Amino acid sequence: MAIGGNRTASELSGLPVRRLLLAVYVVSGTLAARAGVLATARLQAGGPTSLGLSMELSAITAVVIGGTPLSGGRIRVLGTVMGALLMQLLAATLIEHDLPQSWAQIVQAAIILAAVYAAGNRGAR
Repeated sequence: MAIGGNRTASELSGLPVRRLLLAVYVVSGTLAARAGVLATARLQAGGPTSLGLSMELSAITAVVIGGTPLSGGRIRVLGTVMGALLMQLLAATLIEHDLPQSWAQIVQAAIILAAVYAAGNRGAR
């Protein structure tokens, strides 16, 4: 039984379209979840010793780039999201150029230092 490209024609021919679509989505979701679990297990990506390793610097840098001062204050959610996107763009660019992960950490540290310097000059005025 197939629904095809014309849902109305399938309904008129007597097929239980809603039930078939629900079954297709359930089977598809189940198989996708199983594939994700198997891929994670095969790559050992969910190991407790390596999950989230060295992500603290990226998170702090994203927040700082987003405009939140390190000394506390008002949080800018949209700015933080934009900072996170910028950090992912930076990481993808460095990976594309075959540079090691340590370079990304050096660039992130430089960005944090520049933000602290800029915040210090802004507070001095």
